Amino acid sequence: MKHLDGNISLADVARECGLSRGFFLKAFHQTTGLPPHRWLITQRIERAKEYMHNPHMPLSIISQVCGFADQSHFTRTFTRMTGVSPGQWRAKNL
Repeated sequence: MKHLDGNISLADVARECGLSRGFFLKAFHQTTGLPPHRWLITQRIERAKEYMHNPHMPLSIISQVCGFADQSHFTRTFTRMTGVSPGQWRAKNL
């Protein structure tokens, strides 16, 4: 998936789809069951999990390539969404 690591304007995405921002938000939520920002964060976490299967890739790099502000932000978000820290998840899934 392209652009998971960047900031994407909701208005830009809606415009690319030929929809108003409000209609896009409603249609997106109805289709995915999630608001766009929550969906994006979920996708970033899933991408991070893929990278964490490589024991040589530092969490600081993973957080950066997955679009988190820094490793601390990544760790907080990952832990909130999965119930375990990235380090714990990695240890259990290598």
